[in-house]
Amino acid sequence: MSAAFSRVAALVACVAVAVAAAPGCALTSKGEVQSPRFYSPELAPGGTDIRPSTPGLRLRLGQIEAASYLEERIAYRVTENELGYYDDRRWTEPPEQYLRRALGRELFEQRGLRRVLSGPGAILDVELTAFEEIRARPERARLALSYDLHDERESLAAQSLVLEVPLPPATSPDAERAPRVAAALATALSAAVAKLSDQITSALSQTTPPVAKP
Repeated sequence: MSAAFSRVAALVACVAVAVAAAPGCALTSKGEVQSPRFYSPELAPGGTDIRPSTPGLRLRLGQIEAASYLEERIAYRVTENELGYYDDRRWTEPPEQYLRRALGRELFEQRGLRRVLSGPGAILDVELTAFEEIRARPERARLALSYDLHDERESLAAQSLVLEVPLPPATSPDAERAPRVAAALATALSAAVAKLSDQITSALSQTTPPVAKP
């Protein structure tokens, strides 16, 4: 009786040890959780040449916002009605911050417009409505925005822009997509800001009285 009891106790102890060890084994067998990787869709700063601009143009940057679905996770579109996100691929900042910085650099540094901080004058509001990878062939990135240039009384110019840029070719069959998406969106951002700035300076030139010469 004592020997049988000892064998049963030993068996129960072994089962208990196995059960206790199982979760640990399961945890150690799983792959390590990957930390997010971050990307920036900004081109390296170029030259410091000032683009020609009509003297006396003044502008205040108003609301520079993004659609609610645009966030730090990189978005991709499977179809026109289906959107997904990379769980471990993210932007270093919210997308609208890249747009605000690019607009400030293009309008005030490159084109020489005077930046108004308060008071009456023309105000530029911009909403970023698409900033994503398009999975459908051909692979490309899409940037879309809408803007409204207005003063205290009326809208001076309003329009929507949509740009699509092909993804750079993959350097190898297993090349990551996220860096290619970031490169394509950097190109799209630069082109969109230049085109928007052309339209803004043109609209301001038509509504700003010429500067009187001394």
